[in-house]
Amino acid sequence: MKEIGRTIAVLGSGFNNIYPKENKKLFFEILENNGCIITEYNLNEPISPKNFPIRNRIISGISVGTLVVEAMKKSGSNITAKYSIEQDKKLFCIPNSVDIKQAEGTNELIRKGAILTRDYQDILGEYLPINNYNNFRKNKKVAKIIMPNEYIEIYERINYIPININELYRKLNIKNISYLNQILYMMEIDEYIEKLPGNNYIRKN
Repeated sequence: MKEIGRTIAVLGSGFNNIYPKENKKLFFEILENNGCIITEYNLNEPISPKNFPIRNRIISGISVGTLVVEAMKKSGSNITAKYSIEQDKKLFCIPNSVDIKQAEGTNELIRKGAILTRDYQDILGEYLPINNYNNFRKNKKVAKIIMPNEYIEIYERINYIPININELYRKLNIKNISYLNQILYMMEIDEYIEKLPGNNYIRKN
């Protein structure tokens, strides 16, 4: 199976107070797959809304860059973007239609200088030396890989007629829409699917 990276999750509470509660299963899945979960709070620190924006500075701090997929004008994603800028990290944003509320924040960040991001190549181009990047683009399709198990059930529900993430979520046996969003993003990077405006998806190949 193709390595799709390891997850680092940052909590806004203590380890004994996972939020939301249904994420407990995801908590252990991350650890079982060589991921990492960190928090700056004591073991029994209760859940508090004020902790989450503060937590976001750690998310941007441990990252080489921040990609904002969707963000309203006032949102946690915008707070993370602000921390990323303050920490002198690269900030990437996916543009979207001006009449979508979830795009107000990302479009504004792009207007202020965030890197407009159409696909993963826009991100890699910022980090790889130009020669390595050109070689990567030439050779990225040479090796055929077996589709990761995490993709299969989702891929079978997506065809060449656009399907919205909410409809996809209803058809799948997945409890957490955030997890679905993560897998869809990885499938998009691996070029199995293409994301269209309004959180719609189609097969790419």
